[in-house]
Amino acid sequence: MKGPVAPQDPTKKRSKIYFILEDNIVTAHPSEKGFTETVFLEGRIANKLHLICPELPGELASALQYTSKFAEMVHSVGLTVCAAHEEEREVTVCCELQNYGKTDKYKSGSRIRMETCADGAERVFPLSEFAFSEEDDILGTLFFHSEQDGLEAKVTIVLYLNDGYEVPEPEIDPPVDFESDAYREMISRSLMSPGNTYRLRNAIEKAARGEEVTLAFIGGSITQGAGAKPIATQSYVYRIYKAFAETYAEKPENVRLVKAGMGGTSSELGVLRYDRDILRGGTVEPDVVLVEFAVNDEGDETKGLCYESLISKIWNGPGEPAVILLFSVFMNDWNLQERLSPIGRHYDLPMVSVLDAVSPQFGEADGRIITKRQYFYDCFHPSNEGHRIMADCVMFMMEQSLAQMSEMPEWPETACMSRVYDKEKLITRSVSMEELATHNITVDAGSFTDTDTVLQAAELDCDNVVTPMFTDNWMRPVDCNNNAPFIVRLRCRSFFLIFKDAGDLSAGKADVYVNGQLVKTCNPKEIGWNHCHSTLIIPDGEEKNYEIKIAPNGEDMEKFFTILGFAYAR
Repeated sequence: MKGPVAPQDPTKKRSKIYFILEDNIVTAHPSEKGFTETVFLEGRIANKLHLICPELPGELASALQYTSKFAEMVHSVGLTVCAAHEEEREVTVCCELQNYGKTDKYKSGSRIRMETCADGAERVFPLSEFAFSEEDDILGTLFFHSEQDGLEAKVTIVLYLNDGYEVPEPEIDPPVDFESDAYREMISRSLMSPGNTYRLRNAIEKAARGEEVTLAFIGGSITQGAGAKPIATQSYVYRIYKAFAETYAEKPENVRLVKAGMGGTSSELGVLRYDRDILRGGTVEPDVVLVEFAVNDEGDETKGLCYESLISKIWNGPGEPAVILLFSVFMNDWNLQERLSPIGRHYDLPMVSVLDAVSPQFGEADGRIITKRQYFYDCFHPSNEGHRIMADCVMFMMEQSLAQMSEMPEWPETACMSRVYDKEKLITRSVSMEELATHNITVDAGSFTDTDTVLQAAELDCDNVVTPMFTDNWMRPVDCNNNAPFIVRLRCRSFFLIFKDAGDLSAGKADVYVNGQLVKTCNPKEIGWNHCHSTLIIPDGEEKNYEIKIAPNGEDMEKFFTILGFAYAR
């Protein structure tokens, strides 16, 4: 047998960095390119690389966030996509790396496109084949496109470096032993307090009798399911729902799931949207409500008052539900449980800390149960393994609650901090002028007459597809010739404005006036991505008549601004 006439030289072995290592993806979101999975890279690359290889030099990891350094350091990109199901191994997947632009973040940067087959074979793409632009600033977003709806796959991306760059090889973690005694001991550390178990036991006993039981969840992106692939079945929320139904319910089909997680939002928005997103116009009376804002509430302007107000709203609302406080954790071993747990103790609520469970063992050389690379999908969100651990922590708390009998709880007359925002009423464009008039509220939309359709969206309940949030909004469009302000006149003791954040250059600032005085300028580009932003305009105080005016900022008259809603209390 003869070999080739002119055999190619073997590929030079280059130093390499794992950009992504066997991450799960699901192409579940419809897009113009079929179905898409999105991975956000902005501000996350250094942490992501350190998850995979903690020994990687920090300056090198940080440099790879910038397109110019990426193009300078990387020789070629190795892409491997392996479909979870053998019959889908021939499906074509397009990997698209979007560079954010200097002039227009989402539009002026270049895109690198690499096409491969989901058969588990690595394909290497030399960087010299791609054209970068002088407009390129940072690596912003990674997309995976497929014609296959719901394609589940594992992805590995390797950056092969140019000569002169030497980096350590990462150590591959052994699989997590979820059945070990050491794992069980780790989970047991999460139980901060069983609290008063009366209401939780009632819910469990209802399920045991075959009655209908509703489990509700409100929180940020972790509760939405970020990092879980696919969200519909791998998020900690769904895992708790299934485990509860299988463990405690005589009729599992009678257990209902209500999930209302929204990425990047705190309890400040949570307390405003609870009635709409959990109670759903009076159609839901939850038996258990789990609250997860421990890593989002740095954005709560009231520093805990809205969190306690949300607890009060839930506890005293329809269904008389059990309230569980869940404290999730970021990759830097941080959360806000020191601020929020005193509220839980004041009301004697069950509290579960994922930080207390996993963080102590991350740094252990011996006896480590799970590494940070295994627990985290990125620096903020858990992986499938992380979501499983969160669910196991909550189920452990429920299991322990059965061993403790509690008397019917009494609601404390005094607050821990304050619960002054537990009566907020949310108003969106869906509320008619006639209904507003019955509450002595008038709204003059002024130039805010359009409806924004490019909105933050989230997977609700058991969905694997997203639902746009705050669709009934007021938008002042781009290049509007009318500068009339949006005016609300009402009697209240507090007032919140909810507006849309955006990274779009065409988004502009708006000035908020209360009784003629400028109190705040809202900048939708301050956060830099499309999401819902609540801000306190009138702190709780004396109830009186107010005129709140929202006007386009003088510098941004030609730009758009979207009012998603507002909330008030009397």
